[in-house]
Order: sequence, then structure tokens, then C-alpha cells
Amino acid sequence: MIKFISINLNQSESRETIREQWKDRSRWFMFGLITILLLFVNVETWWISRGYTKLIERKESEIKDVKAEISTLRKEGKNLSKADIMSLAELENNRILWARNMQLIGEMTPEDMAITSMKYKKDKIIIGGIAVIFEDRKDFDIVHDYINRLKRNKKLGENFSGIKFNQGTLKTIRAQEVVEFEIEAALRISAKKKGNIS
Repeated sequence: MIKFISINLNQSESRETIREQWKDRSRWFMFGLITILLLFVNVETWWISRGYTKLIERKESEIKDVKAEISTLRKEGKNLSKADIMSLAELENNRILWARNMQLIGEMTPEDMAITSMKYKKDKIIIGGIAVIFEDRKDFDIVHDYINRLKRNKKLGENFSGIKFNQGTLKTIRAQEVVEFEIEAALRISAKKKGNIS
């Protein structure tokens, strides 16, 4: 009986072929994945755009309704009495614009200080804050400088008769010395009588 030995001479070639096939499959898989992602992004963008279009259409419809209502009110021509006009003028002239005052206080606050609270109590605004203490200055100098800066502001002076230091405590936070403080700003008598707060 004759025995044959079979040798596969194409073995290395088939391994290369298999490698190429896997590379090719990987490329197609990545291409398919990127295509699906791009398709998803396009659909998502279209959906968001559609939502914005609906929102714009709704707002335009609301604007038309408001314009129509304004036109109707103009045609009706409601008359205002002198008393109505005078009370409206008094309301406008005698109100305290808290938002503007708070903005001024914030703008005048130095970078090494932070306002932590504002409370309205018995015709006074209590301003709480925290400030960093530097070695070359006394503990409460930065707070007193801030108070003087607030006192010098003419716009704040229209509504506040006096701004003074109320209390303060020294603390150490993360190896940094700070002072927690309270400033008291009393409303002017004329401002108290106004009673209208915006």
C-alpha cells in the first residue's frame, strides 16, 4: 500500500487572503457604522429644525393675535382720567428700582470680595459678604473701603440714608484668612413713604 503525504503549499497565501478578507470586512463595517451615524445625525437635525419651524410658526401666530388685539383696543379708544394719569406718574416717580440698586452694589464689589446674601428687614437692607484678608492690610480695612465706596455713589444715595458696618467675624478657610461681614443700608424716609418696590 502506497502512502501519500499531502502538503498544502498555499497555506501562507490563504492566511494572507483571510487577513485581507478580515480587513475588508472591518472597513465595510466601519463604513456602514459611519453611514448609520451620519444618517442618524441628519434625521436628528431635521427633527430639531422641524421643531424650531413649528415654534416660529406658533410665535408668529401669537404675534398676529397680539397685533389684532392691539388694533381692537385702539379702535375702542379707552379714555384715561386725569387721576389715572397722575397716579401712574406718581407710581413711576416714587418706586425703588431694587434690581438697579443690586446691580450697582454688585458692580462696586471688589474682586477679592463676594456678596453672599441680601435681606430686607425693617426698612433696611442687610448685605452679607465675605472678603479675603491680606497681610499688608488690617483685618476690616477692605470692608470699610467698600462701605465708603457705596456711600460715595450718588445713585445709591438717592434711596439709602446711611450705610454702615453691622458686624464681622474672622475665619480661616483652606489656610486663607477671610472676614465674614454684614453691612446695613437704611432706606431714606422719602423712599419708605414711596412703598412701591420694583
